[in-house]
Amino acid sequence: MTHTFLEKMNAETLDDQTTNRLHSRILELSEIGRTEDQGSKRMGYSDKELAAKEKIKSWMEAIGMSVRTDGAGNVFGRYKGHDDSEVFMAGSHVDSVPNGGHFDGVTGVLSALEIAELWHAENYTPAYSYEVVIFSDEEGSRFNSGLTGSRAFMGLIGEEELDKYRDPDNKTIDDVLEHIGSDRTEFLKAEGPDYNIKMYGEIHIEQARQLKEKALPVGIVSGIAGATRTNITFKGEAGHAGSTPMHQRKDALVQASEFVRTLPDIPPSISQTAVATVGKLKVIPNGVNVIPGEVQLVVDARDINEDHQAELIQAVQQHAEKVAGQSEVTVDIDLTTRITPIPIGEDVIGKMEEAFRRNNQVPVHLPSGAGHDAMSVGTKHPITMLFVRSIKGISHNPEEFSHISDIRDAVLILKDFFEQYE
Repeated sequence: MTHTFLEKMNAETLDDQTTNRLHSRILELSEIGRTEDQGSKRMGYSDKELAAKEKIKSWMEAIGMSVRTDGAGNVFGRYKGHDDSEVFMAGSHVDSVPNGGHFDGVTGVLSALEIAELWHAENYTPAYSYEVVIFSDEEGSRFNSGLTGSRAFMGLIGEEELDKYRDPDNKTIDDVLEHIGSDRTEFLKAEGPDYNIKMYGEIHIEQARQLKEKALPVGIVSGIAGATRTNITFKGEAGHAGSTPMHQRKDALVQASEFVRTLPDIPPSISQTAVATVGKLKVIPNGVNVIPGEVQLVVDARDINEDHQAELIQAVQQHAEKVAGQSEVTVDIDLTTRITPIPIGEDVIGKMEEAFRRNNQVPVHLPSGAGHDAMSVGTKHPITMLFVRSIKGISHNPEEFSHISDIRDAVLILKDFFEQYE
């Protein structure tokens, strides 16, 4: 029997102040943009996203954190440490996909804030100042982009890209920024920081079932895969489905289908973390009584290792050429997107493993196939990520759920990691 978000939250066991606070705050944020079937709808830069940020800012200020917002709408709450020239940073986002869940992004922000809450209660001063960050528009629902706030923060978005931005209502980036009290100049000034980030940490729900299958609450992210997109077009010859003999056909769909059917054999030949998917396909002319003359498809291929990613790209291209070469159908191949994977340093993983053991947890490594704000920060600064067990591995869905006690365990591990980091 499927239970709703509220039913599952009401059934949670809350053992301590941290689980109680996380539980309460997830519920409060869930009220902002909650959909009819108890999902979440908080588009980036919308009034709902702004309201969620304002609520979290009030929680930051309540424990004495100084709060600022940059031109990209990113919110930073600083908890002062012994050395204020560098910072530990942790966070995520609070925007959602349309009718998403209540844990993606929110888990990372509230976990980061909970570390500051615990230090405040313990009257503890970290070695370095600590910043909790809420990045804007991570999901990219506003402009079909993604990681908007964190990429702006890292100076990875320029004027040319901004000019292309249009939201579902055809508003430009300038229209949207004006609504949040910013403008293009201030957005571009969001590039930063002017201080060193000693370490960025992000806690996120696992968007798969590996931790669930291993019966473990938390895992160490070993790297974040870099996505590639390759447009592949098989070209044959359209013809009448009734009058063209089988041996005379140049059916583009037959070869495209063979390519899609055998594509899953390619990634395992490259590495254990490589994946490839065809999720979009267009048949031309797409008539019930017409032999397909052309098929356009897109391959999404990823790996957490840059060398393996390069091998995967080449293998996909060679596979398409091989399949087409078995017939009179031709193929055009165009690599349109290649995002560099972000590995997690072995020394960082080693220190995180120690934090796991100090907290009586079993360290297990998991690759991240999805993108996260940590990818942006990781282009210039060291990062670490933890995954929290996700019930059924569901995400971007109202059924998305993680136990509060598992989130608490991740908080305590990351807190310990920062406290012992040298």
